[in-house]
Amino acid sequence: MADQPLYVLHLEETPQEEVHGGGIVRRIITKGGTGMDLTFSVAELHPGAGHTWHAHETQDEAVFILEGEGTMSVEGQGDIHYRPGMAIVMKRGVKHQNKNTGTKVIRLVSMFNPALR
Repeated sequence: MADQPLYVLHLEETPQEEVHGGGIVRRIITKGGTGMDLTFSVAELHPGAGHTWHAHETQDEAVFILEGEGTMSVEGQGDIHYRPGMAIVMKRGVKHQNKNTGTKVIRLVSMFNPALR
């Protein structure tokens, strides 16, 4: 499958993974699946859930918020309170954590370049 010139992928056909801290992620585009050096994911974080401090040492990351509100804490930058329609773009190696600080599920999309997998 990774040598086709075009891919049509459907979110509901993408395996669901548990997110450490409470939520799910579906990695709809992966290098392993398409051969392209890109990972594109759709994630949901439950109220109070989030990711612990981490960094992607070899990937730039872009996050776009579809629904819900939360806080992205970025080392050296403080807390960024986000809501639907906002994008947060981080260069590789930036240490951060994400938390749903609202009362509704957060839905977001994230892109990594080069691919996570």
